Amino acid sequence: MVELRKRAKTPLATTASRSRAHEDDQPPSPSSPRAPKRRVSIDHAKRVIEQGRARWRSLRQRTQSTLLMLAAASSIIVGGHAYAMMLCFAVQFAMAKELFAFVSNAHAEENAPGEDTAALRRTTTTLRWYWFWTLSFAVYGRFAKYLYLGFMSAKEWNELLQNGAEVSPGAWLAMHHTFLSYCAYLVGLVYFVLTLRKGRYAYQFAQFAWTHMIVAATTMTGYFNVSNLLEGMIWFVFPLFLVIVNDIMAYVFGKIFGKTPLIKISPNKTWEGFLGAFVSTLVAALAMASYLQKFSYFTCPPSGDMYFRGIFSRSAKICAPNEPFIVSDKPITMFLGTVVGPLATKLTGIATVRCSMFMVHSLALGTFASAVAPFGGFFASGFKRAFKIKDFAATIPGHGGITDRMDCQVINSCFSSLYLSNFITHVGGSLTLGALLTKIELASDAHIVALYNALTKMIEARGLSVGIDPSIQTIVQT
Repeated sequence: MVELRKRAKTPLATTASRSRAHEDDQPPSPSSPRAPKRRVSIDHAKRVIEQGRARWRSLRQRTQSTLLMLAAASSIIVGGHAYAMMLCFAVQFAMAKELFAFVSNAHAEENAPGEDTAALRRTTTTLRWYWFWTLSFAVYGRFAKYLYLGFMSAKEWNELLQNGAEVSPGAWLAMHHTFLSYCAYLVGLVYFVLTLRKGRYAYQFAQFAWTHMIVAATTMTGYFNVSNLLEGMIWFVFPLFLVIVNDIMAYVFGKIFGKTPLIKISPNKTWEGFLGAFVSTLVAALAMASYLQKFSYFTCPPSGDMYFRGIFSRSAKICAPNEPFIVSDKPITMFLGTVVGPLATKLTGIATVRCSMFMVHSLALGTFASAVAPFGGFFASGFKRAFKIKDFAATIPGHGGITDRMDCQVINSCFSSLYLSNFITHVGGSLTLGALLTKIELASDAHIVALYNALTKMIEARGLSVGIDPSIQTIVQT
């Protein structure tokens, strides 16, 4: 009987216990006397307030640094082309310094104690900067060579070719600049091989590879920027402006509308920010192109006191506007093709568009700056994640290092320079007078005579006459 009673009570007890457990799982009703009162943790509130203050301080610091950088860059650009070249080199130097420090901190071999390690560290540092200055000499010396030789008179050229270094050692060195650069590089290579140490081969060759990659990336960025600058200030300013606008607008649209992640290595980047920045950059490209092309200081290649006096130079107002900065009526078929163009004209009644070719090219440059250049930043983000660092350096408050700001400019400056030489100046790049003369200097006497005859025919075909004066040579349109 006792067992039957226990068996009879067991299901009821189990059911009751399950019912009570189910009731305990349910959240208590707000009106229930058992409902606990919600209490706000003071510590949690303090943390939220402090986080808000930290974000505000970061935003304020970032904004202040941005305004200071824009003001400094604008002052340099207005000052003249020579100062802009100095800016390119200063940025190149700062990037190399940051990346060298990053590589040094990433390898334990350079931070280990001991006199042997200290000596190896000094040798590695010496080689890094030696190759940096060697490649800088090769790149910037090339520009200086063309400018220097381009201003030489015919008499000076003749004396230089006949007597060589006895006439002008500087001009002779400039003529053989590329050979001297290569010899300087070989000196560093020989020194590197002589300093190889047993047991440290892997580390030393790793540093060799790191150094060449860093020097190539930083120096080529400076090279392309200076190359653009010598074609006209607008080709230097405009690509920089596009990347800055795209970066700012991607941040704004991402903060306001961003919901959909764009790429895994940059979780804060969103499709909304990317597309919003794309459209904004194209609109800004047209507006900025229309504005900058009005000023001859931006459109003309540098000459005279424009190098140092900049926008206040007299020569800045002498250069007449030329292609691609002349505004005219362009047929709509130029943009939409011979199939879509006539159809668009029939639908809209618009047959021509008044603009300059530079405005057309600005859309191509803006498209690259919006769609491809950001991947330079994504590449840098992935690189930093691989080494578990937030920024390459802390040079700029709120921004990180110079390298963090130039990650997109590295590929954008290269694209703009190649686009300029292939689609705007002429295929193969622009050829300055100095560059032309250095090439002619290598020709044989027979080829120089043939070149003279060809130039004579070309002058006659263009309807030009050359008047030679003992002090000055002029070309007059007949």
